Amino acid sequence: MTVKEASDSIKSSIEPIYGTHEANAIAAVLIEYLTGLTRSQLIIDKKRLLTSDELKNFVKAFSRLKAYWPVQYITGEAWFAGMRFFVDQRVLIPRPETEELVEWMVKDISARRIEGAISILDIGTGSGCIPIALKKKIPYAQIWSLDVSTDALDVATVNAKALNAEVSFAKVDIADETQWDALPVFDFIVSNPPYIPELEKSTIPQNVLEHEPHLALFVGDFDPLHYYRVIADFSKKHLRSGGAIYLEIHENFAADILHFLNCDGFANVEMRKDLQGKDRMIKALTR
Repeated sequence: MTVKEASDSIKSSIEPIYGTHEANAIAAVLIEYLTGLTRSQLIIDKKRLLTSDELKNFVKAFSRLKAYWPVQYITGEAWFAGMRFFVDQRVLIPRPETEELVEWMVKDISARRIEGAISILDIGTGSGCIPIALKKKIPYAQIWSLDVSTDALDVATVNAKALNAEVSFAKVDIADETQWDALPVFDFIVSNPPYIPELEKSTIPQNVLEHEPHLALFVGDFDPLHYYRVIADFSKKHLRSGGAIYLEIHENFAADILHFLNCDGFANVEMRKDLQGKDRMIKALTR
C-alpha cells in the first residue's frame, strides 16, 4: 500500500463522519504520524510504499478511526498555544476556543503591567493545557492547577515536565467547600468546567461521546450552572479585590451566566464570542 492509497482510504472512510475538510486534515495528521514524513514530503513521496511496520500500525489506527477514535488519541498528541501536548482518553482534547480564553487572559494581564509575582489558579486542569500555556506566556506568574481526577493530574504533570513549565498541581474537588481552606488567595482564576447538560448527550458527536471523559464534559440537568456557582462562591473567598475570573461557557447559557454574575456581586462582567461567533467566554472582576 502506498502513502497515497493509505491516505485515500482514511479520507473515504471517515468523510461521512467528519466532512471533507476535516477528513483531509485527519488523514494528513495520521499519515504524517505513521510515516514520520512532513506534509511536503508526503506530497512528493505519495507513491512510496508503507513499510511492514507502518502498514501494521496503519491497520490498527485505521480500525480505531472507524470506531470513532479521535485522531489525537491515536497519535497521543494535540497542539495548543503552539505547543505539543500528550493526550489520551483520561483527558479532554484541548479545543481552539479554550486557546482563545488563554489569549484573552494573557493580553489582560500583560496590559495591567503588574509588578512582582502574580498568582493564578486553574480549576479543572485536564491535560494541563491552560496552566502550562499561561506559565509559558507569563513566566513570572505562580500557577496552581486543580482537578478531581488523579488520571488527569498524571497527564498534566507529564505535560508540564515535557514543556518545562513549573505548575503546582493538586487533587481538589472544588465542589467540596471543606477543601477550600487548604488553598491560598489568588489574583486570577480561570476554568473550563463541565458545562454540557446530560440531556444534550444525544447531540454530541459520537467520537466525543464514546471516547472523551464524561466527568470533564457533562453536568446534571437540574443545574447546568452548578460549577459556575461553585467557582463564584470560591472566588469571593479566594480572589483578591480587583482580581478577575475567566470562564469558558456553554453558548446556550451565556445570558444566564452573565446575569448570575452581575447579580452575585461581581463587577465589569464581560462576555466574548469565539472565532465561530458563539458566546463562549466570560470575565468578571471582584469588587
